[in-house]
Order: sequence, then C-alpha cells, then structure tokens
Amino acid sequence: MKIMSTWVMGITMLSASASVLAADKTAQTDVYQQAYAIHALYHPENKQPSAALVTQQYTQDYAALFSNTKKVTAEQFAQFEQARLDPVLKQRREMSLKQAHVRYGILDKSKDQKLTLKEFQASGEKTFDGFDQNQDGLINAEDAKLAGANTGTHDGFRAKLPISMPMPSNVNEFIAQYGHGKNYVTLGDYLTARDKQYFETDTNQDLIVTEQEYVDEFMQRFDRNLATGTTQMQEIAGQQFKAIAKGKTTIKVNDIKQYAKKVGQASAQ
Repeated sequence: MKIMSTWVMGITMLSASASVLAADKTAQTDVYQQAYAIHALYHPENKQPSAALVTQQYTQDYAALFSNTKKVTAEQFAQFEQARLDPVLKQRREMSLKQAHVRYGILDKSKDQKLTLKEFQASGEKTFDGFDQNQDGLINAEDAKLAGANTGTHDGFRAKLPISMPMPSNVNEFIAQYGHGKNYVTLGDYLTARDKQYFETDTNQDLIVTEQEYVDEFMQRFDRNLATGTTQMQEIAGQQFKAIAKGKTTIKVNDIKQYAKKVGQASAQ
C-alpha cells in the first residue's frame, strides 16, 4: 500500500509539472505571436512572408537600437518601441479620418448630405448578412464554423493589437460584442445597438446625421481607443523585453537574433 501511494504521489507530481510546462510553453507561444503581430504592423508589404524573411527583417528592425550601445535596458527598449510606433499611429489616424469621410459618402445613398436612420440601418443589415453565413437570421457558432479562421482585423491590421479599433472582424467577435452574454446575435440585437449609435451621433437631435457629425463621432472613438491602446502597447514592450532578456537586466544584439528566430517560427503557425 505504501509503495502504491508513493507511485500515485509521483504520478500526481509529474502531471502537475507537465501542466506547468504546458502553460509555460503556451505563454511563450503567445509572446512570440505577439511579437509577430507587432512586426507585421511595420511590414504591411509582407502578405505571406516566410519564416526566414521575418527573422531577417526582425533583426534588421532593431539594428538602430544598438547603434550607440552594446547593451540595452528595458527603458531604452520601451523608448525605441514608442519612437517607431508614433509615426505609424499618426499615419493611421490620417488614413482613418479620410476613410470616415468615404464611408459617409457610401452610407448616404441619396447623396444629400443627410444620413437618415433608414440609410444607416441598411448598411447594418448588409453587415449582419455578411456574418450570417447560413442566412438563418441568427449569428452563432454554426456561422463561425462556416466562416473559418480569420486573423485579420477590421482596420487592416494583420493581427489583433491594442491599437486596433474594437470592431468585430469575425463571427466570434461579433457575438461577443453584440450578444449581451448570449451565444448568438439576432438582427434585432444588432440593429438596436446601431439605433443607439445613430442617435448618439446625431448630436443636435434633428434625426439627421451630417457628415461632420458622423466623422466627429468616429474620430472621438478612434482617439479614445488610440490613447488606451498606446498605453497597452507600452506594457507589451515591457513584456517583449522580458521575453528577449530571459531574466537579464539588459539585452544584446545576439539576444535579438535568437528571439528573431522564434518570431519567424511563430509567423509560420
């Protein structure tokens, strides 16, 4: 009996150790995927990059970080990341502003500079139909299966980042945003949410949304998301530094090269 107890205890400990190792491996995979998402942000020209190309580009992207020093601290790494992120965010904002004007022109079917609720909801019905893969009037897990995998985002990012606009890019995200805790979304659920958005956008409450009202509402949401997302990106920079440093207080070029290989491998997954 004592021998049996010892065996059981040993197996339990091994199982627990295996679970910890599995969790650690998952966490490492996530941080590499995170690094690849950031890399893709700076290389939109790469549609289907090879692991070798990602590895090469990732290493080259950080060459300037070591131009004046052989060792880089966490603070220096964070500053470098923010410096290369700022122009991208500025460009994204300019593009989003232009796109908001274009979207208004598409929504305003009558071209009278007066977006009605009917016109606004016509677009909503079209969006709902796009997610409702089997056209049964419900968006649920069955639609997610039919839609397949989608790792892109509504605003053009290759992968989800905190600075991505919080708009659903796939069925599961659509359900999470509009299901109100349910595992499905009806057309009524979605149009009710859009009703609320329309009347909040109509700031002077004249039952007409002008182009300026539409653009202002979108850009206010964009800027709020950008502020929150920028803070979260700074936190991610800290996480990335820790993953690269592996317990050290500084990193060297070779650390980047080794990490680049893992990021390249993650891009192929």
